[in-house]
Amino acid sequence: MKRWLSFVALAAAFALATRFGWWAVPLVAALWGLTRPAVDAPAGTAALAAASAWALWLLGDWQTDHQAMEILATRLGGVLSVPPAVLFLVTLLLGAVLAWSAAALAGAIAHSLVPRPGGIR
Repeated sequence: MKRWLSFVALAAAFALATRFGWWAVPLVAALWGLTRPAVDAPAGTAALAAASAWALWLLGDWQTDHQAMEILATRLGGVLSVPPAVLFLVTLLLGAVLAWSAAALAGAIAHSLVPRPGGIR
C-alpha cells in the first residue's frame, strides 16, 4: 500500500511539474533518485510514473477537445510519415526516458556520495 501511494504521489508530482514544461520532469525524477526511495527499481518507478502522468495529460486534452487532438496528430503524423498512434507512444516514451535517466543518474550520485548503512561500497 505504501509503495502504491508513493507511486501515485510521484505521478502527481510529474503531472504538476509538467505544467511548467518538459524540463521539470528530469528535475522531479532527480529529486526522486536523490532520496533513494525504498522501492525495487527507483528509476523504473520514475519512468512509469512520468509516462502515466503524461498519459493522463494526453487523455485530459483528448477529453477537452478530441477533434483538435485528432487533427493535430493526423497532420503531424503526415509530416513525419508515421501513424498518429506512434506520436502518442513516442510522447510517453520521451517522458519515461527523461525520468528514468535523471532518477538513475541522481540515485547513482547519491549512492556514491553517501552509501546506505550496511551497504557495499
